[in-house]
Amino acid sequence: MRKLIVVLGVSLLAATLGLARTLSPTVRAFVKVDAAVIALTHVRVIDGTGAAAREDQTILLSHGKIESVGDTASTKVPNNAQVLDLHGYTVIPGLVGMHDHLFYPIGNGILGEMAFTFPRLYLAGGVTTIRTTGARTLHRYRA
Repeated sequence: MRKLIVVLGVSLLAATLGLARTLSPTVRAFVKVDAAVIALTHVRVIDGTGAAAREDQTILLSHGKIESVGDTASTKVPNNAQVLDLHGYTVIPGLVGMHDHLFYPIGNGILGEMAFTFPRLYLAGGVTTIRTTGARTLHRYRA
């Protein structure tokens, strides 16, 4: 079974931008890699264009940007890079949610807003950008 990595997720983005040291302790708990240059090696890459997946790739991230993607065998990894050997992982671009809610029904026609939890759940599912739809705090709706 393959595992999925969404580039660039919050913790990876924070690390590559050098923000990990300035984050709150709550957010800092999600930062797994704290390096300016990161090499994701031996990954399967799905680029989102419809092209076939590319196996055994290395993605070089430098200061918050994807610097290069290439075959692991021929990609030179900088000496200062933190290398993550990710056999069995697949990397995809972040997904854009075009109809996302930040609330849920709590009974009696009341909707409760989940502005803290729901964005984190979307991110965990690979959605890095959302367009909210009707995210109003505690409003009534008619069934």
